[in-house]
Amino acid sequence: LLFNSVQEQSLRVGYDRLPSLHVTTIGPYAALAGLIWSLGNVSSILTVALLGEGVGYSIVQSQLLVAGLWGVFWYKEIRGMRAIASWFTFAVITVAGIVMLSREHVPVPAKAP
Repeated sequence: LLFNSVQEQSLRVGYDRLPSLHVTTIGPYAALAGLIWSLGNVSSILTVALLGEGVGYSIVQSQLLVAGLWGVFWYKEIRGMRAIASWFTFAVITVAGIVMLSREHVPVPAKAP
């Protein structure tokens, strides 16, 4: 907007030259994406609160594995057998770390009434 306005020396002409946002087309999808994002944030807060920081945060950060799987299988962001094998090797190491951290979890004893 600023570049178009300076170039045309008019805020109105600069605004009119902007592409349409297509709000009516993308609105429902944007609302759904925001809802899913919000549910993910609430879930991560509850996970850390219920399981503790060591275990809960490790589980929350395992979302990177899910994103990586999307990148490998759906978007084909990683190409070549060696690169894919390396990714899966480090994913297994990450899962092993999560499992080891979860085994270190000590439940908090219940308080006496």
